Amino acid sequence: MIFCINCGTRNEADAVFCLSCGQTLYHGSKGATSRARKTWRRYRLLVLASLFAVVAALVFVLFVRKPEDLSRSTPRASKEPAQVTVPITDKAVLTIVGANRSGSKMSQGSGFILTSDGLAGSNYHVLEGASQAVAECCGGRVFEIRSVEGSDLKKDLVVFQLYESGSPYKPQDLPHVILGSSRDSTVGERVIAIGSPQGLENTMSDGILSAVREYDAVRLLQITAPISPGSSGGPVFNAAGEVIGIATFQFEKGQNLNFAVAAEHLRPLLDQHLRVSLAKFQSLARKAQREQPRVAASQTAETPPENSLPIARPLTGQFGGIVHNQSANLSAEFWIIVNETHGVLSGCMGVRQPLFGSGPLSGFVAGPDVSFIVTSAIGTITFVGLREKGAINGTYTVERQSAPNQEGTFTLRRVKSEGLRSGFDMGNCPTDAEMNQ
Repeated sequence: MIFCINCGTRNEADAVFCLSCGQTLYHGSKGATSRARKTWRRYRLLVLASLFAVVAALVFVLFVRKPEDLSRSTPRASKEPAQVTVPITDKAVLTIVGANRSGSKMSQGSGFILTSDGLAGSNYHVLEGASQAVAECCGGRVFEIRSVEGSDLKKDLVVFQLYESGSPYKPQDLPHVILGSSRDSTVGERVIAIGSPQGLENTMSDGILSAVREYDAVRLLQITAPISPGSSGGPVFNAAGEVIGIATFQFEKGQNLNFAVAAEHLRPLLDQHLRVSLAKFQSLARKAQREQPRVAASQTAETPPENSLPIARPLTGQFGGIVHNQSANLSAEFWIIVNETHGVLSGCMGVRQPLFGSGPLSGFVAGPDVSFIVTSAIGTITFVGLREKGAINGTYTVERQSAPNQEGTFTLRRVKSEGLRSGFDMGNCPTDAEMNQ
């Protein structure tokens, strides 16, 4: 039997046309049927292959494609802050050892190089009392600390000059730090302290800036970076590799309470140019600290002590007077012109004939006590006086290498209130020859 595909009527197997509707009947062969089956299988495979290609494309777009390729159309998620690598100059950190006149070790601390020719900074207490000192850095190089260039005893800071060991020359091309400011820092930012605790050179510790405190006009940075004895005077870096503080002290009974003096307090000391030997500096510092002005308990800010205003007035200005050499029984006119910055004096002195001793001076003011040293062609002259009612009166000593010391007295009074002009180089102070032309 064969069915008509038009009307469904059954017809005899050998019929050519449908007996009901006349539709030509189709007689399939085995070969045709096989070809039809093969054609259907190929069609089904093509459909499956197409579906697989679509799925593969979706997988590539969603999981394989690089993030930057999707950035044009897909919002990028916010990133976590990257770890900051601090570009610190640890080779510019000093290990400082101070000694007395006999060469016995009496102090050890840290410091750091500020300029390529060896100007360096530290805490004053690292060098306090030392008559001589050395500093080691730069892979084992040892330098001598010969002159103090700037100091602020109240803030416990000192700036000094390094010299090649056993040589009169300054070093050259030394690594040095970049001096920043704590005022650009924020509480919570990362800091790194480097020093020599217990003599362990270039010990690095990190932490955060946990607070900024002001105490008696001194800006202190409270940090969690650990410091220990021997770390004093070492630099505290920010994340940009700038020095923002000088490690100074810690509270032993507290939990990680460490403090550094703000780096901006060091900048004024760079322009003092004291040029005083370490031993002479110690003598002046002791005299400056010996007597501090004291106010009676009954006195208040509304009732200042007698003569307190003249004493509090900066010594900056020009002073003229008479110097009398008791050893030679000679007197002469002389003058000084000075600037006072935080109790530190710098300036020039000139002397008329028959006496000599003109040259640059440096010294300290502590309440009514005034002391300064003049480096002249005839030798080193040390003046110690008392400031009272607008005048300075005291004694002086002349130290010479090839002659006995000489002593005398002096008196000075203010002539003008203007001091040295800004940026004045004390190397240009007048000589005895220029004073007596």
